[in-house]
Amino acid sequence: MVLNIIIDIVVVGLLVITATTKGFERVLPLSAFLLMLFPVESQIPLPGLFDLTTQRLIVIVLVALYFSMGRSQNHGGQKEKLPFRNLLICLIVWMLLSSAVSVVPDVSLKSTLSQLLDFIVPYYIYAKTVSKVETVNKILFAFVAAMFVCSIFAYLEIYWDWSILSVFPRVGHRFGEAFGEVGDRGVRAQATFPVPILFGAALAMAIPLALHLLTVFKAKGQRLFLWSATMLMFLGIYKSGSRGPWLALALSLAILLFLRRDAVRKYLGIILVLTATVLIVRPGVWDTFANLYHETRNPDSAQGASYEWRYALYRVAERELSKDFGRAVWGYGPESFYYLGLTTQFFLDGEVRNVPVETCDSAVVEVLMDTGCVGFLLVAVFLLKSASAAFRNFRKLPSPANSLFVVFFANICAFCFLMTNVQIWGWGQQNYLLWIGVALMMIYPGLEHEGDAGQQRLELIPMMVESPVY
Repeated sequence: MVLNIIIDIVVVGLLVITATTKGFERVLPLSAFLLMLFPVESQIPLPGLFDLTTQRLIVIVLVALYFSMGRSQNHGGQKEKLPFRNLLICLIVWMLLSSAVSVVPDVSLKSTLSQLLDFIVPYYIYAKTVSKVETVNKILFAFVAAMFVCSIFAYLEIYWDWSILSVFPRVGHRFGEAFGEVGDRGVRAQATFPVPILFGAALAMAIPLALHLLTVFKAKGQRLFLWSATMLMFLGIYKSGSRGPWLALALSLAILLFLRRDAVRKYLGIILVLTATVLIVRPGVWDTFANLYHETRNPDSAQGASYEWRYALYRVAERELSKDFGRAVWGYGPESFYYLGLTTQFFLDGEVRNVPVETCDSAVVEVLMDTGCVGFLLVAVFLLKSASAAFRNFRKLPSPANSLFVVFFANICAFCFLMTNVQIWGWGQQNYLLWIGVALMMIYPGLEHEGDAGQQRLELIPMMVESPVY
């Protein structure tokens, strides 16, 4: 507890000092770095209320700084209506209505308010205060830097048998092995994330960002850092031992390969050569992938049972929602899935058993069960509209100004794919990368084309010196 208090004091001090000395907009990259970095274990419990995590404290400080100085110092994003404003209002209202009829109203209400504070409020602040392309690049760099640090923690976790989570008070999670518990795939890296698969998911989204930034930053020191971060993040996602993030990363890199027309293709070629070299020099790496693939296809194995469990969850959702039309519409309430006491027939250890449904390794199923078909539709529309906006801006804007939208499109596609593999929606640091990324994506065209051509050139020249966009 003492460590958590010290961390919170240092974090608040950094944010306030940065805002007062450099301006509110300079706080945004620092906040992005800190939001991704700290684990949920860094928290101060408030009995009867909620857990004050370091991330929530950062958001609270951001809100205070925004109302005290942010609105007066920044003007770029405030002129425009908040992207997806009406859709997000509908989503929050629907979650509140679902909470009102929840089987666990207090839990559902806390979950709704948590998602509002943890993710939608930062989305609002970043969308309304970023006024420079330079700030966008620094925020993305901060995300990569945070995942670089997390990858260092993962390295220590695997090769030195020490986890950064061991210095924090232990917090239970609803699924996955905690550090030090050897599962069916051995010890898996999770760094500061709740479980290894969420760590892998964040890396699958951060690696494309690092490759993009290699085309933005030209200083040798910055490029050396980005290459080092990329290589270490590849090691981290491999050591997470998670099939979903591996496939999500492959999907993201395939999108970059087919849509980008710049140096990113060359970088992907270098990575492909390095990967082939590793597979030849270290055949055990290839054996790991091959064995996991074969075990996944074997329903009698732990990995095969884990894979089949995803399909069992869809059958459970169909069965439960078909019992009651009202629940099919409203759901059972946000975060109520774990309180329903569900069971299902499942093939386990060579026989069909009636097993309790204690985990929900699918965000699709949990959103359906928690908020019903309408809530799921609102989440789906948000993600689809975000992906559509990214792809539309990629097609509409000239090269190279459109290159960043390929990365946003790849990240949203990866996130949507992972929603079928794990409960990734509404918890975990990777959601900050999603929500803040969508906010930046939606305001970025306005930053690129704001003002007349002469004024725009004057604004871009200093940015191109320190952090070139073109």
